[in-house]
Amino acid sequence: MNLDSIKALLIGTAIAFSGGLLRVLVSIQNKEKKQPWEHLVTLAIVVIVGFTMSYLMNRAELHDKWYSTGVLFVLGYGYDKFLKMITNSLPNWIEKAVNLFIETRYGVNTERPSDKEEKTDDRPQ
Repeated sequence: MNLDSIKALLIGTAIAFSGGLLRVLVSIQNKEKKQPWEHLVTLAIVVIVGFTMSYLMNRAELHDKWYSTGVLFVLGYGYDKFLKMITNSLPNWIEKAVNLFIETRYGVNTERPSDKEEKTDDRPQ
């Protein structure tokens, strides 16, 4: 590993850390109910993610591109929002993928009628 590679890793990690630090400061300003250790964990994760992404960008020779700085900063700033978005949506994605697989493979529709479909029944009571 040469000096330029180490410099790219350190700069990329610092950019991601600055995004994470901005996220922590915004969290403190908005008076989000977070403990101090949660902010430290956030910064630790941002350093790990920033170092990893810097390494990958350096290996892919993207470290000198203009968008690599933006990607690292956004990863540092918004990783917790991305993580929350993924974990909230992942069960739905998995369920849809499994239902689609079963339907295409076996021809069986596994979806149950929702409450909305049952309430729109126009038959007289």
